[in-house]
Amino acid sequence: MPPPKAKSSASAATRKKHARKAAAAHGAPEEPQVPKEKKPKGKDKKNKKEPRKKVYIPPVKPAPVQPNPLDTLGLAQRLPPELLVVLRLLSKKDATTKRRALEELQSAWVSRAHKGGEDEYLTYTLRDIIPVWLHHLPTLFLHPSRRLRLLAVGLHTSLLQIADLRKEIYFQIREVATSDHAESILGSWCLAAHDVDRQVSSYARESWSRYVATTGTSEEKLVLDKALFPRVWEFVQRTLLDPAGVYLYLNPPQPAIPTPAQSRKGSGRGTPVRRDDEPTARPKADEDEEEEQDRKARMRVGAFGATEWVLNAKFSTSEKARDKERASETEPSIDEFLAPLANPALWSSLYHGQNPPFADSEGFGFGQPVVRRSAWSLLQTVLQRCRGHLDPLHQILSTAVLRSAWVEPDMLVRAAMWQPLLMFLKEFPSAWILEAQANKDEDEGSDDSEGEGEDAPKPPPSSPSNTALSGPSPAYKEFLQFLTTGCSGSPVQGYPTVLVILSTIPPSIIAASSARPLEELFTSFWAAVDARVLNTLDRVAASVAFLSSVLESLVLFTRRLHSAPKEIVVSLLHGSNVAADGDVDADVKAFLKDQIARTWEELSSGRLKVPGKDAGEILARTFVSLYNIAPDLYQETWAVFARTVLQSVAAEGTALPALLPDVLQKLTEHMELGTVPGDAARNLVGEVVRAVLDQCSTSLESEEAKSENVVSHVGIMDAFGEHIFADAEVAKRVDELVNRQTHRLLTTIPALLLLYLKYRKDEAACLDVWHRVLETVARYPDDVQSTLPVLLDAVENKSLPSFLRARGELDEAAGSLLTDVLGGAPNASMTRLVGRLLGPSDLFLTQSCRENLVRSLVDSFVLHLDSALHDEAASLRAFATPLELLRALSDQPENAPLLESVSTALFPHAFLFAHLFPQFAPVEQSQRDIAVSLWRNGLSVASEESKKSSLAVIKHILHDLLVDCTARPTPQQILRSVSALGINVDVVSDIFPSQAELLALLDTLPSTPLHPSLAVIDPLVPPATLYRTNSPSSPSYDSSGFSKYARIVNGLLLHLADRQTAKENIWALGHFFSLAIYAEELRHLPSSESPVFAKTVSRSVLQSIQDRVQQLATYLLSSTAEELWHSRVTNALLGQTPIDTLDGAGRLVVEIVNRAKRQDTVRASRVLHLILQHALSNATKADADQWILVARKMEKLTPHSSLAIVFSVTRYAPEPPRLDRFRNELAAGTLGIPASKANSEGLWLLRNLAAAAPDPESDIIFLPQLRAVNLVKACQQWITSDEDLDEEVQSEMTLVFAHLAPILQNVPGAHWDLIFDVVENNLENAALNDPTTFVTLSRTLRLFMVVEDLASTNKALRAAWEERRSANLELIRDLVSTKLETDAVSTPLSVCRELALQIVQDLPSSLMTRETLSKMCHLVTDGSSNVQRMAYQLLHEAAKKYTENLVIEAAVDTEGTMKVELPVELLDILQRNLNQEDVDDYNEEWSGYLLAWMVTLDLFTDASLKVKSGYIDQLRDLDLVGARLLPTIFSLLDLYGGIAKAFKLDIWDIDEFYLDYFTPDSPISLRLLAAHVFYRALLLLPSLIRSWLAECRDRQLSTAVASYTSRHFSPAIIRTELGRVKNPNAAAELSGENVTIKVASAVNEVTAAFMVDEQQLELTVKLPADWPLHTIEVKDSKHVGVTEDRWRAWVLGVQQILTLRSGSIVDGLSFFLKNVTSHFEGVAECAICYSVVNATDGSLPRKPCKTCKNRFHAACLYKWFNTSHSSSCPLCRSEIMTGR
Repeated sequence: MPPPKAKSSASAATRKKHARKAAAAHGAPEEPQVPKEKKPKGKDKKNKKEPRKKVYIPPVKPAPVQPNPLDTLGLAQRLPPELLVVLRLLSKKDATTKRRALEELQSAWVSRAHKGGEDEYLTYTLRDIIPVWLHHLPTLFLHPSRRLRLLAVGLHTSLLQIADLRKEIYFQIREVATSDHAESILGSWCLAAHDVDRQVSSYARESWSRYVATTGTSEEKLVLDKALFPRVWEFVQRTLLDPAGVYLYLNPPQPAIPTPAQSRKGSGRGTPVRRDDEPTARPKADEDEEEEQDRKARMRVGAFGATEWVLNAKFSTSEKARDKERASETEPSIDEFLAPLANPALWSSLYHGQNPPFADSEGFGFGQPVVRRSAWSLLQTVLQRCRGHLDPLHQILSTAVLRSAWVEPDMLVRAAMWQPLLMFLKEFPSAWILEAQANKDEDEGSDDSEGEGEDAPKPPPSSPSNTALSGPSPAYKEFLQFLTTGCSGSPVQGYPTVLVILSTIPPSIIAASSARPLEELFTSFWAAVDARVLNTLDRVAASVAFLSSVLESLVLFTRRLHSAPKEIVVSLLHGSNVAADGDVDADVKAFLKDQIARTWEELSSGRLKVPGKDAGEILARTFVSLYNIAPDLYQETWAVFARTVLQSVAAEGTALPALLPDVLQKLTEHMELGTVPGDAARNLVGEVVRAVLDQCSTSLESEEAKSENVVSHVGIMDAFGEHIFADAEVAKRVDELVNRQTHRLLTTIPALLLLYLKYRKDEAACLDVWHRVLETVARYPDDVQSTLPVLLDAVENKSLPSFLRARGELDEAAGSLLTDVLGGAPNASMTRLVGRLLGPSDLFLTQSCRENLVRSLVDSFVLHLDSALHDEAASLRAFATPLELLRALSDQPENAPLLESVSTALFPHAFLFAHLFPQFAPVEQSQRDIAVSLWRNGLSVASEESKKSSLAVIKHILHDLLVDCTARPTPQQILRSVSALGINVDVVSDIFPSQAELLALLDTLPSTPLHPSLAVIDPLVPPATLYRTNSPSSPSYDSSGFSKYARIVNGLLLHLADRQTAKENIWALGHFFSLAIYAEELRHLPSSESPVFAKTVSRSVLQSIQDRVQQLATYLLSSTAEELWHSRVTNALLGQTPIDTLDGAGRLVVEIVNRAKRQDTVRASRVLHLILQHALSNATKADADQWILVARKMEKLTPHSSLAIVFSVTRYAPEPPRLDRFRNELAAGTLGIPASKANSEGLWLLRNLAAAAPDPESDIIFLPQLRAVNLVKACQQWITSDEDLDEEVQSEMTLVFAHLAPILQNVPGAHWDLIFDVVENNLENAALNDPTTFVTLSRTLRLFMVVEDLASTNKALRAAWEERRSANLELIRDLVSTKLETDAVSTPLSVCRELALQIVQDLPSSLMTRETLSKMCHLVTDGSSNVQRMAYQLLHEAAKKYTENLVIEAAVDTEGTMKVELPVELLDILQRNLNQEDVDDYNEEWSGYLLAWMVTLDLFTDASLKVKSGYIDQLRDLDLVGARLLPTIFSLLDLYGGIAKAFKLDIWDIDEFYLDYFTPDSPISLRLLAAHVFYRALLLLPSLIRSWLAECRDRQLSTAVASYTSRHFSPAIIRTELGRVKNPNAAAELSGENVTIKVASAVNEVTAAFMVDEQQLELTVKLPADWPLHTIEVKDSKHVGVTEDRWRAWVLGVQQILTLRSGSIVDGLSFFLKNVTSHFEGVAECAICYSVVNATDGSLPRKPCKTCKNRFHAACLYKWFNTSHSSSCPLCRSEIMTGR
């Protein structure tokens, strides 16, 4: 039933009682009546209530649990099992279970039915579940989980979209469901349509509006008729008032089974008793995802929205339909329908506090801003829809609205509050009276109820208009507080509403507030300013809103005071209790003047932050309004305003208010001219301007003028400048002031001077003043930084007249400024000043001065750049100022002609700075951007002539930089900058020198090789006697180590990487080959002085040059494969055809030969050979024959080039007939050369013969046997003659003998003795420290190898050779063992060593001595990897020999005097420091170092324990492993970067390494070698590595090493150790009659057992998984027949061998078994170590004591003597040497 209507005539107590009954009727629990105690009389009686006593409130009995239709309708038996499971899940409490059920129902059933087709039968199944769905729908729509509500709404909408299901739903709601169930379904659906969540409400509202209607008879919609519509309204009412009860009704708790209370009888004293009376916190249910208050708020928000929908639906019908409804007897009236809205508890939703002053229950809006917003929205709907039916609600709404609005703290709620609030106040202006009367009635009702009771009749209240107020209105008091707090912190939104609100407040309410009501009202206004509550983020907007509100309110009350009766005026001014007497008009004027004065005071002081324009507009409107109301009031207020303004202007020492100019300007604009207010405003402006002029004059004469005062004065002058000069007298005063105080104005008030020039319309006067200003600036250079910027600002802002011009006053000063800026340290402010001064304006400088200054600026930039391009010490800071000034000039388009005049100097250097300079210098990006902009802008605006000139300058500069070795940019950088030009440039002709210049430059270089020893590599290098050595010069090199020629050719090589360009410039190939020859020479002889490259050039750079030349030559010479190419070239060389018919490659060959004819050089011959090397690969025999013909033709004139052709044809072309004839002629010619000419003609003949010698592996016969014998005889005659034969002749002779030996092998005679003598003689004269012997030595060694090879198959030759072989081998061995004093690396030296090592690989054991290792270990440090590899193979055998001798010496050393040491020479190598930064550039050095360690570890092979211990002790003492080896290995394996970056060894076997496949150029090979060395070190030196690991302080490194080792090395080492035990040699050492060795590989254990009288002694050695990082565990399983101390000594000895001595398991077990065997054989043990065998050297106790006859180990006795500092016996204490 609906709650009773609220009656306005009832007392407060009666209304509260009715409210409680109404709440009870709608489901809210009714609180029991508590008798009120009498209130004390007096002012504070409300605050002295005693707290209400707590009473027991019985809980509301919940509704019974509704049965599930699945059970009641028998659906469980009809539905599919899968669907039944889903529907059962909907009844679960868990939200997750419900969510999954809804998702399954939607996707697996409803969605499939919606698609139709094959799943159309599902519709019939879903029709059966509609009762079940409607049963769960209310709880799901109001569930705390937003996700569940959203899914439920979506599923419900999907069901409604299927027509059959929609009809079934309508049928169930209309016909089947009970009224309560239908009410719950429709009510929860309507609440969901207005859910607090926007997404939920959006989806639900769509289905609600689409399928629900209040009128009509459509079958597509559910029409809420007279039966259903009230049910919806009923549900909404109950939800508004009691959401918790509704929720409990829809979600009844499960009945709990009562548990019987435990009896406390019999509980003893010590038995704990449960305190059941203590309250325990009830855990929240699983579905509760929100607090109780939040749930209430959520449901109330939906109910408020539903209420709005109900009201809109109810009152949207036509009047005719409403009358028809009223005529119906069953339809309730409108008043009855709206009766629930009269409940005060409902409107407590507007109030933010817990206890609303207008309701006797807790406020629904307490702590819930969203509820309060919804309540204000409902109020707006009520006002819009129920306007004619609100009389019953008038009273309660007046109190609720007015008591809630002014105290609302939430900003969002206030934003939603303003519109309904203003609508309410406009609709019900008597609300203020009703609120005040209700407050009075409540007090009276409370007093009456105390004496008479609640049911006593009360007199009817008087009407609002006739009721006299006895006290202030609480709502009005709260409104004043609202103003005091700046509209509760929302001034921008609140102040615009204040005027409307004030207009609704009756005068009686204001008058009853205090003794001075209006003053209090405006005091509340200004309190917000005093409290600074307007100082928000949007302070200006808040202040503007405040000022507008306060002045509009002032106008409002002025209008009221002017038109109201005197009594009301008096009551507003002095309160309602004062008689209407006195001068009321004077009081009104005083009030207005106070407010205007206060307004200007706050504005001028800045406390009220209002822009001047806004303040002026508001003040103008105010004064105009006051004038329209009452002119006399306007006069009074304007006089006060004008007086305060003039006082602020005339005040000395203070600045004018900043807003004054704008205020005055707006006053003159908005107050119409010709009216009294307009004239008054203009008079005020005139007075202000005159006062300001007086103050300006005073400021100029005073030395202490304040800047803020000056600024304020200038503001006034600028605002009213035209007004100033309109008055002739004032203009004259200003002229005199400016002319008299020019300098003072410029330094103190420059703005005033600028205003004069701006507003003074006299051109002559302005020009005169301007020239005086410029002269003043030039006269005082110290003040330039303060005076000039002001003038420049004015020019740039175009605030000065355009007719002003300079006459040269500043020209000299500008030049000084530019000089200071360019010459001093960078100064940003001065730079900007000069840049602005150089601008396009003619107001400061003359045109000629500007041109000169710009030219000086560009010259400075060019000078700095030229210096920086050549000098690394040049400061980059010097570019900052010129570039900034140039940028300032280029940014102004007007300066384009000025920059055009210096374009040929500026633009090229700007290009170089932008694109070349940053490639080698750290240029700031900002400076580079400026240069790029200068270049691009220059190109865009420059003329074609300027562009061509600039391009020519750039080419010239780049050409000079390319050929200048002192230039910093490299050729590659120069070429890269050319590509940035964006213009097609012929780089070869424009940037590089011409062909003639390059040839001339090449001719200045020495054409001879660096050293004759290069003949070891290149046979075309002649002996030193065949060419003249040029005097060495000291060439200059660039920063890369390139000479001028190398720099140019290398640049050309880089540029011609483009094949098409290279083909067009094939002439450069000769220079490329020349450069490659110089690079190859220096690479082979890095310690030599190259005329082209410095020693600092790395080998990789030299190799790169050779590789690039080779690649380019292969392409360029590809044309030589064409048919007839060789014939055309040879014909041209023979003079048979002109050269013009040849291609580029042919012309190049002809030009080289022609130059050789003019001057035959070794370099030219080597270049020719390189070309022919490519060309002859495709030649025919006929072509080769022609080339031999060419060589024979030019043999006399160009012997070097002729030799190169012969050598090339022999090597690369098919054997031509002329070549065989040529060889025979040469061999025959030797017989005709006497010994006296052997050094000249004989030498050339031998060289030609060697060059024509075929490959020994080919089938070509060098010479017939007879001719070969004669040739040898001729050589023998030269040797045996009395003439001195040069070494070069013997060297060439040796080379020829190597080719003759195979021919003569079967010819007996003296020629072999001659060959053997030559070999031996050459070996005796050769020395590896003398490079001049390298050529002869290499040829001799090759001859030796040829003889060795021939002797192996020729018995006769072998017999003759054996007599001389040993002596020669010994000579070669001694050569190899020679250690050079210098560390110079030389390829000829390495070749000689390689050949010698190849010979001594199989050195007889008689020549292998102990000293061989010491003498030859230095070979592993050679620069050749082949030498290193072969040296290691030799040293590997030498190491075995060295260790073998030490083992023998240690075995026979009974006195213990022998000291085991590594070779000193080897230690020197191991102690070297390697460059740890760049591994790849030092491959040979690193590989040699690792091979030295390989040799060191080879020394441990077959070494005895004593020898091993000696090696290890020496390595430990020198810390070679920890300080040298391990850092090298860790660096190569990348372990310093952590295990993640370490070299991956997963696919490699590190226990073996094949040195024959080692390539030092590959980083992988070097790393694998390092891994193998580390493996061997772990295997042989575990104790040293464990010590390093224990002492390592780098935790990351130690962790990485441990992990890396245990993963990749430990398994292999364990496998090797166990394999040693199984090895037959070890088995023989450990074998014995009673000995058994067991190896358990699965658990890494080795057990040694010794059988004694059917009893076993067992010792087990267990290897840890990360061996050798952790020590071996020695377990003594059984020790029968041995004392404990002796057994412990044996075990300790085994541990010492395995742990400290780096011994193997075989060593440890051998030590143990020897001790056991000796013990049971009766051999006495050492009395010091209790062992028979010494753990250090394996010796037996042989040192006896003459007194006690005990024997000791020598090592133990020596240690005893050292530690005890005596020579007495450890047992008998007698002198062990003398026996006393």
